[in-house]
Amino acid sequence: MPKEFELVTHSHLQHVTAFLVRLQERVTHIHRELELGLVLDGAITLRTQQQTSVISKGDIYLVNRMEPHEFASEGNGALLIAIQFSTKLTQGFQAPGSHYRYRGEPNLRQALEENREAYRLLCDTCVELAYSFLRQQPNDEFHCFSLSASLMDQLHRALPWNLLDSEDYSVIKQRANRIMAITDYIDQNFQRKLLLGEIARREGLSLTYLSHFFKEALGMSFQEYLNQKRFEYACRLLFTTDRRILDISLSSGFSDVRYFNQAFLEQYGCTPKEYRKGGKLPASQFRQLEQNSQYIFSAQEALRMLEPMHREIHRKSTLYP
Repeated sequence: MPKEFELVTHSHLQHVTAFLVRLQERVTHIHRELELGLVLDGAITLRTQQQTSVISKGDIYLVNRMEPHEFASEGNGALLIAIQFSTKLTQGFQAPGSHYRYRGEPNLRQALEENREAYRLLCDTCVELAYSFLRQQPNDEFHCFSLSASLMDQLHRALPWNLLDSEDYSVIKQRANRIMAITDYIDQNFQRKLLLGEIARREGLSLTYLSHFFKEALGMSFQEYLNQKRFEYACRLLFTTDRRILDISLSSGFSDVRYFNQAFLEQYGCTPKEYRKGGKLPASQFRQLEQNSQYIFSAQEALRMLEPMHREIHRKSTLYP
């Protein structure tokens, strides 16, 4: 399969990634990085194993490392800044083997509703970090490092968190590695006939154990996850091509077009043909999309959109007294 998207990388930075994305849907996934997202326009629904939260314009969400989560949005999707931090970012500042997880509401505006000044500073820091990361001017790497450390400090001071012992962290890490291996395999093979038994044999697990593990880890069955991947890919083809419904059905892994039409109607409340007519975004906005409903803006596009916010932060002197 082609790459999911091309992320901008900072030539002198490691362990931090920032990008601007138009997000419509992202099925349940998991990664090793801590993720912050500042919604600039629209709204998204964030689902984790613990709760479901609506993240609206001006809200910041937080997803812990190795925490399964999914996103969904309506209409033209949500425009947001996404920032991901590797555990290696703070290795030189924390005791070896120390790992922490934040507790409580993933919507940080709600979590910090009694401390609006701290929340405003958090928003401004997210904008400035993304802007500096994407701009990549001389010495911006030092500014990015400073802003990253500031974000970590702000989160640690404002939010409740638990320090995990090595045994608990090892269990979480092993579980996350297995989930990522399984979902990566599905992502690469969903267009063909794929059975849970094949994955069980590949992972050396019993069919019963894997079925329960999948449901417990991702909150859905293997077949539900597989169908989500197939529906996403089918929607991309409906949006961006004039291919026949039968061809799209087969290319997406549905061998029976009648089942595809029926399942699509149950999933979206309309037929594939009706869905194509009511496309939410122009095809040009999907040129980078293969597996997920998200568009990652280039550095030049993102900087143009973030420039007014960057100038306002400097005018207010929030971060630059």
